[in-house]
Amino acid sequence: MKYEKIGPVEVIIGENKSRVPFSTSVVIKGDEHSTIIDCGAGYMAFKHIKKEHNVKDIYLTHHHIDHMWGAHYFPEAKTYINHLDYKKISSLEEIAKSEAILALNKGVDWWNQDRKKLEQLTDIRINRSLQVSDVYEYNKSIHMSGQDVMMIHAPGHTEGFCCPYIINQGILFIGDIDLTSFGPYYSDRDSDIDSFIASAHQTLEVDASYFITSHQKGVVRKDEYKSQLLAYLDIIERREEKIKQHIKSGNKPVDLVGLEVFYYSYQMEKSLSLMKSEKVGIAKHLQRLIKHGEPLEEYYEEYIKSHHLNKEYLSNKIAPTLTSSSKSFI
Repeated sequence: MKYEKIGPVEVIIGENKSRVPFSTSVVIKGDEHSTIIDCGAGYMAFKHIKKEHNVKDIYLTHHHIDHMWGAHYFPEAKTYINHLDYKKISSLEEIAKSEAILALNKGVDWWNQDRKKLEQLTDIRINRSLQVSDVYEYNKSIHMSGQDVMMIHAPGHTEGFCCPYIINQGILFIGDIDLTSFGPYYSDRDSDIDSFIASAHQTLEVDASYFITSHQKGVVRKDEYKSQLLAYLDIIERREEKIKQHIKSGNKPVDLVGLEVFYYSYQMEKSLSLMKSEKVGIAKHLQRLIKHGEPLEEYYEEYIKSHHLNKEYLSNKIAPTLTSSSKSFI
């Protein structure tokens, strides 16, 4: 376990450098009790937190498993999530819908198989759903263990995703805007590429000195953040360019997955979950190209058909981008 302290805030890097199914947890230490933001750092981290902190509250940035599975180990704490994820985190059916698992034929069957494999490989007990205590409001100051924290709505990665801003400490927990070499993840039903880009750019307007990612990078200082963020977002355009070149060359929709836009073929062969994310991620790019004026409706329909996808579970209505009213906190 590795952690860094910034005033009363502990940034706890999860096992295996916070790679999925682990994620970085942020702990705010107060005079009488502490608050955890995201709870997926791993057993060693949980043991440390229980020893050093009196945990009263847990706040979750969104419903993904790598951010919430450890909340079960703090039954004495109240757990909060945003209203958009409230149903998703408490119902396996809603999770299967929101993560586009139902977009694939027999999606639930392979999802359960992958979950069992994950438990075996990581030796963690995965409780995929969670009954939370209440919901928090976006973009309003919340008092957490002596600190004022704003849960800034940042849709794109998921519909409900947010970036906690610990105001007095100048800390922005950018979470799954994670700056990794893999690039942005937007392969859920309620993910949206343009919203992801807009949300990421909005983080540059927040008055923060420290930017904390959920995976691998950890704490990034202000003077490094902008260049790393722009390089990270550029991966989106590189992915899309690969798809466009494939189409311009006259290649068929059925062959798109072979391009390895997100994952290598050997990875997808080992994990149906990654295969799902590849297919859904490509669908998101095709949707984006059509939205931006490319005449690819027939090509998109053929892609859906050739990969046996259920269009109903590929996208919600387009996720909202940040509006002027949500900028008032900056």
